[in-house]
Amino acid sequence: MKIKRNNLIDRIFENMYNEMESLNSMFNNIEFPKNVESGKPYFYGYTMEVGPDGQPVVNTFGNADQFNGSPAGSRPQNVSESRDPAVDVLDSKKGNSIKIIAELPGVTKESIKVTENQGIVNITAENGDRKYNKNIPTGRKLDADRSKANYLNGILELEIPLRKSEDEKNIRID
Repeated sequence: MKIKRNNLIDRIFENMYNEMESLNSMFNNIEFPKNVESGKPYFYGYTMEVGPDGQPVVNTFGNADQFNGSPAGSRPQNVSESRDPAVDVLDSKKGNSIKIIAELPGVTKESIKVTENQGIVNITAENGDRKYNKNIPTGRKLDADRSKANYLNGILELEIPLRKSEDEKNIRID
């Protein structure tokens, strides 16, 4: 009995093989920076979201500067000791607080320090070779005293209420 081959499936596997070959040649051409110690990772990444004005917002994370051009053959200029964690800043549905979600895998709750100064939230953490540092400008007045924080499975969630201006006064219109 002769087996009839499906040309569609053959083409799919052939395309997958060709894609893997092109990826293999791309990774072989990557040049690593000279200032990276052996065995220590470096990475750069980004997340994209739509801002309140409908325009895209790109947030970066990692411990290396942005690659110039395409990743193949390019290399970061500076590699930092601390990593820049992936962070999302979300407005509450009621508009009376913000929620900050940061990815901090490999650290303990006790090693995390969060501070707020004039609307800029700073997150630092260190546990062995895992070091994180991130300044998050919110552009808002925050009530840090009423904040809530939760850390579970490498994810830090902060809920920080917004503070009304202490100098707020009514202006009479004539």
